[in-house]
Amino acid sequence: MTPMYAPLGQREPARPLYESVDFVPYDSPGHLHSPACYSESNCPDLQKYPPPRPGLLRSFLGHETTSAFLKWCLSFVIGVITAYISIVISTATISIISWKFAQLKSLIEKEKTGDVEGGVGILFLVAVNAALVGVASTIIVHVAPSAAGSGIPETKSTLNGVLVKAWMSPATLLCKTMGITMSVAGGLPVGREGPLIHIGATVATILTSKRSYQCGQGARITLLREKDVRDLVTCGAAAGVAAAFGAPIGGVLFALEEGASFLSPKLIWRAFFCAMTAAFVGFGTTVFLGGSFTEETKKSVLFSFGKMSDPSVDRAAYVPYELLVFVGMGIAGGILGALYIRLNHLIVFTWNAKGLKASLKVLYVVVLGAGVSLAWFGLAYVVGTCKPVPTPMATVPEKLELRSELVRFYCGANQYNDLASLFLTSPDIALKQLLHFGEVATAPSDFTASSLLAYGFCIFLGSALAFGSSISGGVFIPCILSGAALGRLFGGLMQSDSINYMHLSTYSLVGAAAMLGGVTRMTISLTIILLEATGDLQYALPLMMTLMSARWVGNWLSDGLYDVHIHGRGIPFLDWSPPAAFETFTVAHVMKEEPLYLCKRESVGHLLSTVLERPHDHAWAVVDADGSHVLTGTLQRSTLCALLLDKTTWRDEFLRGSFEADERENSIEAVDFSKSDRDTIINLERYINPSPFLIPVEASAAQAYRLFRSLGLSSLCVVTKTGELAGIITRDELYHFSRQSYS
Repeated sequence: MTPMYAPLGQREPARPLYESVDFVPYDSPGHLHSPACYSESNCPDLQKYPPPRPGLLRSFLGHETTSAFLKWCLSFVIGVITAYISIVISTATISIISWKFAQLKSLIEKEKTGDVEGGVGILFLVAVNAALVGVASTIIVHVAPSAAGSGIPETKSTLNGVLVKAWMSPATLLCKTMGITMSVAGGLPVGREGPLIHIGATVATILTSKRSYQCGQGARITLLREKDVRDLVTCGAAAGVAAAFGAPIGGVLFALEEGASFLSPKLIWRAFFCAMTAAFVGFGTTVFLGGSFTEETKKSVLFSFGKMSDPSVDRAAYVPYELLVFVGMGIAGGILGALYIRLNHLIVFTWNAKGLKASLKVLYVVVLGAGVSLAWFGLAYVVGTCKPVPTPMATVPEKLELRSELVRFYCGANQYNDLASLFLTSPDIALKQLLHFGEVATAPSDFTASSLLAYGFCIFLGSALAFGSSISGGVFIPCILSGAALGRLFGGLMQSDSINYMHLSTYSLVGAAAMLGGVTRMTISLTIILLEATGDLQYALPLMMTLMSARWVGNWLSDGLYDVHIHGRGIPFLDWSPPAAFETFTVAHVMKEEPLYLCKRESVGHLLSTVLERPHDHAWAVVDADGSHVLTGTLQRSTLCALLLDKTTWRDEFLRGSFEADERENSIEAVDFSKSDRDTIINLERYINPSPFLIPVEASAAQAYRLFRSLGLSSLCVVTKTGELAGIITRDELYHFSRQSYS
């Protein structure tokens, strides 16, 4: 079965889409002893290795210390680079948005005075937004299709043990950065925060692509194993959250809750250090460039919630009975989240099944960008209400600035259009208006119910149409904005003469949490992210209760958004726990009953045909050649490819310690193997892993699933009581069997 990986923004690949990553060290004799560093004596007996040279042995003794130091240094560098990429994205996006709306404001004023024809403003907005998103989509479709979407499903899958090199390539990093900048600046209801998580993980992958180095006379010292790369990718994801929200603790919890397949104290420490570095660099750089500690620090993150508490508001943010109301809002968020996921799934995977051409994928995004711009402008004109600019009653400078951000649109002097002040401004300003505008105004209703409903519904629908298309963008900010508008609407409807203590900011924040939790199903990490973003611990209990209820109801109705996209693309992602049905089946129901295996001594021709004809196999079992089929070990695909390409290793008297084989498989087809080469017999015993993970044929399928999930295995050999190979379980078998169990 070929996985249907590509949503709207991606092409169907000609090669296998992924390979399984084996996080368990590969214990071949060559890797264990590094004989190429030994003396020049020959080794006809495979079990007798010459002793290592003393000088080289001392270099190996410091290997662990060097490796640990390198991992800490890489964690620091990952945090720094991620923070600076975040600053570049934020600066570029704000600059484009500021220029765009300044020009729009000028054109609208000229329309009022008759200097330009009516309708020039809306034409300008549609043209600019369509051009920006069109360029962004073209880059994604034709250069790096893997840069489409938020990147969180790709990051989760990578940490789960599924490797697609295009997901974490330099081209993806560059196109993701450019694409998210132009898509947000182009007015699409997408967020920058999810892509920044992918960017952090990609930075980590690129920095760890070189894992081994030459030592002595041809041997290699491996400083980073696959599990180290996985841990550093986790650190990169944590740094992305820290740079996006200024929430380093939330970043660590997000990486552990949503991504990490294996937890250890060292991983938590490094993730915390990396997230702290990203937050510190972003914070320090903006303070240094801005020269003002109080005014510029809020620009150190992609998205700022603003200060929640106000000295002029002398009351608690909520009363005890409102906790039940917040639970109800969480339930509504779970229902709306399931509706969002269902709508997005129909749009993305129905269109993908039809096989849209590249030009149609770009056209879809351009039409969506133009349609969104027309809807925003038209609704602001028709539904928006002109209201007098309020008199400030708060003394917090940050909140006083919100008055200057109000959009006059086509209203008279000293008036603002409430809906235009949300649509025709940057997303962070719109959220601050929803969260804080009631605290700076004397009027009880700063946004009409119709405007809040129109804004919340349009952001909700627009985000569902945009997410997963051939554009870079996430769902964090659209869900937060939509939920905040609907939450404020609900809080305003509850107000009456007898109930006049409603804190609209609280309802906006709880509504944002309910919507985002209902879509993503995040709980612990999202609670901490929102608390760090708001800086007010009094919201801890409302957020916890809201997110838990949203998750429970949402899970009852559907899978989370990221899981839906992972499974919809056919990525063999293994959830935390096996299906209940796995307890009633044995591994015999899951394994390949007649697996392709190799003998200890094989011809080059047979090995070459095995590699080329079995592109989906990532490891092979090696058995005795006496016909007993007793398992002696496993051989990785990368090792076999390197072995075939290096003809000097075919001689029995030569033993190579390890291979730099990550990028060599593609060149096998270009190598000319003569007939004598193909007839050469290679002894594989020295290259196999003699201690692979085994499971008896009588074991339950659930036990095999847990081994895969906890250890990050790529394959698992099934043996009989006498040690004979009975079958092989791969990630594909487990994944497809688990999906059948759920259906």
